[in-house]
Amino acid sequence: MALVFYARVSSEKQNLDRQLARAKEVHADKIFSEKYSGKSLNRPAFKKMMNYLREGDTLQVVSLDRLSRDYNDIKKLIQHLRDIKVSFIVDDLPQTNTGNPLVDQFMMDMMVQLMGFVAQNEREKIKERQAQGIKIAKAAGVYTGRKIKYGANAKDPRNRWVWQTVTSDLRKKNIPISVIAKKVGISRQQVYRIKKRENI
Repeated sequence: MALVFYARVSSEKQNLDRQLARAKEVHADKIFSEKYSGKSLNRPAFKKMMNYLREGDTLQVVSLDRLSRDYNDIKKLIQHLRDIKVSFIVDDLPQTNTGNPLVDQFMMDMMVQLMGFVAQNEREKIKERQAQGIKIAKAAGVYTGRKIKYGANAKDPRNRWVWQTVTSDLRKKNIPISVIAKKVGISRQQVYRIKKRENI
C-alpha cells in the first residue's frame, strides 16, 4: 500500500515547490508532478499516476483543483478511485473520522462536490475575464492575439527550428505529415495548423 502524491501547476512560469515540500512532509512513497493545464485529464503525469495506483493505495493532493478544474471530471475521478479501492486525501478539505464509514463517505462526497463546483466556477470566471480583456483590447486596437508557438519569430530557438523544418518539408510536397510530425516531435494536428497558417 503506497501513499501516492500528485502535484500540478498550470504553466511553466509557476513552480511546484510548495506541493513537493508537502509530498516530502507526508513521506509520499511515489510522487507524480507536472506543469500542465487542469482543464482536462489528458495529462502525461496524471495518466502515469492513474496507471500506477493499486487497490489499498492512497492518493493525496494539496487541493482538489490540482486534479482537475472540471466538475464532471472530478466526480468521475472520485468514483473511479472508489471503484478501484484507492483512498483519497485532499489537504484543504477537512478529514472526517466519525467512526461511521457511511457518514464519513457522505461528508466527503458533499465536500468534494462543493469544491468541484467551486473549482469549475473559478475556471469559468477566468475564461470570462479573459474574454472581456480581449474584447477591450480589440476595441482599443491593441489586441495582438495568441502568440504563435511555432513561427519565424518564436522566442524559443527550438520552436523556430520546428517551424523552419516543418515549412521546408511541407514545401517538398512528397513527405507525409506523420513523418514530419515525428521528425520534429510535434503532433500531426500542429503540423496541419502550420500548413494552414502558412498556406502551404
